[in-house]
Amino acid sequence: GIPADHTVVLYAPTRREYRRGGHVERIDPARLAADLGPGHTLVVRLHPSLAGGPARGMGLAELHRRGVLVDATDEPYVEEVMLASDVLVTDYSALMFDYANLDRPIVLHADDWGAYAASRGVYFDVTAEPPGHVSRSPEELVRLLTSGRWRDAESARLRSAFRARFCEYDDGWAAERVVRTLILGERDWTPPQTTARLATGAAGAGAQVPA
Repeated sequence: GIPADHTVVLYAPTRREYRRGGHVERIDPARLAADLGPGHTLVVRLHPSLAGGPARGMGLAELHRRGVLVDATDEPYVEEVMLASDVLVTDYSALMFDYANLDRPIVLHADDWGAYAASRGVYFDVTAEPPGHVSRSPEELVRLLTSGRWRDAESARLRSAFRARFCEYDDGWAAERVVRTLILGERDWTPPQTTARLATGAAGAGAQVPA
């Protein structure tokens, strides 16, 4: 298992449309795990479309076997993987919107934003309205994660603004709100109570990622 006193970093990159097969290795996971140093556990979760493709050539299975990192790509429930982490590192994965509901730190690694946006098309510039600090190189990412800046006041401010914009209705009543409003015609219905969001807490609370 993961030591209880470790900072658990969840790295969840998405696929790229500008490269055949969708995989572009922006970060060397073995190097990142080494650079994070003692007291950290790196958990890698690949995009589902890359799970059986060339991306597994990153050697994740071997790195997992050697205890360098945890390969959580095949874990059936991504929610449990998120709950077991302290911070999410992603590029442009939609996972950031779900993770924001945990109110835990997020670092956006956006070293190829221009190419990604041009090849795929985007709804907004996430680097201008990020859910946390933005890194533009592996070195900058490591500095963010080892200096403590990933969870500083600015990170909290950015995350709060991001949640206010994108997570307003993620309160546990979304499905019921849709049914009552659109199907039952209850235009004035409001939830009987506000479901408390999951607060930032220690990694692994209520969930485990196998070692």
